[in-house]
Amino acid sequence: MTLCKIPKVTVTTWSVKNVVLAGPTYRKYYERGLSLMKEGQVASIVGQPGMGKTTILKKLEESSKEWMKPIFLDMANKDDLSSEFWTKINETEIRKDSLIRLEGRKKELGYTFWRKLFGVKFWDHVERMCGKVDDVDMRLFCMQYPKNYDGMISLIKDLKEINKVGLLIDEVRETHLPVIHRVINAGLGVPVIMAIPTDSFSRISDLALRRRIEESRISLDDGVTEEDVKEIVETYCGELGDLLLPMINLLWKGKELPSISSILQFLRSESEKAERECGESIECMKNYVEKSMALKNPEEETREMEKRVREALSLLSQEFSIKYIHPRGKRVVGSNGKSVLASLFFLTDDGAYIGTVKLSKDGELPDKADVESILTVNTVEHDKKDYKVLGKLVITNANVNGTNFVTMSTIEVLRIVDGDVDILAEKLKERLRESNLIGKTSANEASNET
Repeated sequence: MTLCKIPKVTVTTWSVKNVVLAGPTYRKYYERGLSLMKEGQVASIVGQPGMGKTTILKKLEESSKEWMKPIFLDMANKDDLSSEFWTKINETEIRKDSLIRLEGRKKELGYTFWRKLFGVKFWDHVERMCGKVDDVDMRLFCMQYPKNYDGMISLIKDLKEINKVGLLIDEVRETHLPVIHRVINAGLGVPVIMAIPTDSFSRISDLALRRRIEESRISLDDGVTEEDVKEIVETYCGELGDLLLPMINLLWKGKELPSISSILQFLRSESEKAERECGESIECMKNYVEKSMALKNPEEETREMEKRVREALSLLSQEFSIKYIHPRGKRVVGSNGKSVLASLFFLTDDGAYIGTVKLSKDGELPDKADVESILTVNTVEHDKKDYKVLGKLVITNANVNGTNFVTMSTIEVLRIVDGDVDILAEKLKERLRESNLIGKTSANEASNET
């Protein structure tokens, strides 16, 4: 039993069989590509490395084999399109197919009863006819095409006389495009589907070529959704997908897992860790995943979170006119007369702001009485000067709501404690803007929240 069934190589290559296509966006783009192939159109699949361009291309190849002869060209680390083309041509198969058709023309080709009687094989007889009879079947049997661009064009023209033919070209770079454009303009009338990395697409300077490629562009950079990510995780990780999804979504949104390939690599890594820890036990694996996304030491993690909040406030100081951030906790007194430690304290030109960090292991807000007291504080003394408290912040992963609460998932907390201050800065920025906290005298309003 493994946590997730992830292939060792998470980037689809030209030799992969039985391609898995998960996610509604990918199915939609695949269907669009298939429709364009059937119409004999030109299309480009554009996206960053690891976003699934080759996966769609390979799925198109698999499906189209039922009604056409797709030719898949992998241009990774290759310069010459025609050279790659000739490595993917199975001459023996083409000759055998041609011979089957030529069987019906034995008399026309001079293969008589007497030749057969004297042991002359039909294959050998036809080989002797190469160069003497010039038609499609004979040309395909003889395979005397020059192994260059012109020979490639001639072979494609002949192949399409017998079967539908399509070109699927992977890892296209801007240096390949002039030749591909020549192929498109050669009057072959065959579909050409290209997978192009985003940076290569952006460097296309030929406007006519760019327009041609743009006509049926399929872009993966902006199209992939959370629903796609969810289905991909569930497809590879089954019933454990729901446990892993919150972590994957967080890393995906934070650009730490910027591609589908990186998501699969992360899932495989976590799967291997769980398998080493748990062996074959599925229950152990579930517990392992849950524990990996839970707080280990709330007191220590709370102290680390307080440091991260000060770092985040420092990043936001210019935007929100923060002129002073206290380096440690500040003793304050609520309107109820209770003294309580506010772990966060900072000043702007308008006044003071206080806050606290309360991390929970069970979803319940810890130290509710202390939080209630902090929310009633109206003034704070600092350097022998009293400051009016204009706002309060309670940073927590507990299940609470309210203007003063900055809530986040436990996974987000773990990422922040581990050093990802950007997540926290965005959370604080969002809350400060939504509540208009900075510059707003909200002590009385806030004191009503718990």
